[in-house]
Amino acid sequence: MYRRRAASRLKIGRMNLPIDNPPIDTTGSPLPSLASPAPLPPHLPDLVRVWVHGWTRCRGTAAPVATRGGFHVEIGRPGQPGRYVFPVADPDVLRSLTASITAPNLWVKVCAPRAVVAPVLPSGWEFDEPQFLMSVTLAAPGEPSARRPRAPGGYTVETVDKDGNGIIDCRVLHTATGDLAARGRAAVTDAGTPPAAIYDMINTSAGHRRRGLGGLVMNALSAHAVALGAAHGLLVASPEGRALYRSLGWRLHAPVTAARIPPPPGSGPGAAPPPAGT
Repeated sequence: MYRRRAASRLKIGRMNLPIDNPPIDTTGSPLPSLASPAPLPPHLPDLVRVWVHGWTRCRGTAAPVATRGGFHVEIGRPGQPGRYVFPVADPDVLRSLTASITAPNLWVKVCAPRAVVAPVLPSGWEFDEPQFLMSVTLAAPGEPSARRPRAPGGYTVETVDKDGNGIIDCRVLHTATGDLAARGRAAVTDAGTPPAAIYDMINTSAGHRRRGLGGLVMNALSAHAVALGAAHGLLVASPEGRALYRSLGWRLHAPVTAARIPPPPGSGPGAAPPPAGT
């Protein structure tokens, strides 16, 4: 299913991604009017649709369901009931939805700055750190940058598409100790045309940072994804990850705000789920 590469021109649905990377207001100041949804690039709904379909593949959850102009993902794990994802901060939708939510840890993620989202949420909601929707054009097969990268001295890297279904795991191991130094996952999805690779759970262990291992994981996943037909990549980055991905040529499209009702005090250390980011 993912063996054939479609046309190399970067498109998602009917929209071309922009060549330039315009400045993005991540602080939300000054505060825009909430009388109508904040204007956003016309390609953003397509980007969000492709990203959320790939994210659910990475996480092994149920497929996303379109609702209220966005998507709902049912996770159904302890402390992780699910999440909503929206490409636009429609105040009427957000007010109605969040007023109906009473369960803790059900994340609502919106492609808008916190200063736009916060005024329409009920009191008591808390926010995750800022996140960022980003994309990149992947190298074509045969180009030097599409080749499998080599690990630096003292490390080995492996990428595996275990079940042959386009879900790729990458691990970087410390040769001397066998410790896991860095890891990541990507899922190829045909929710857009041509297929895209969605990156998730990219992490470098504390004792192995600043050695280029994060970039190694991204390049290894990208090379494998290109071999499976992916023409572009998408992810939602943390502030720390944003700097890495910008250095690798990724483009920033929108800030992403994630909010939830926190678990009640004293509910135990296992009650809170992992952060809403990747």
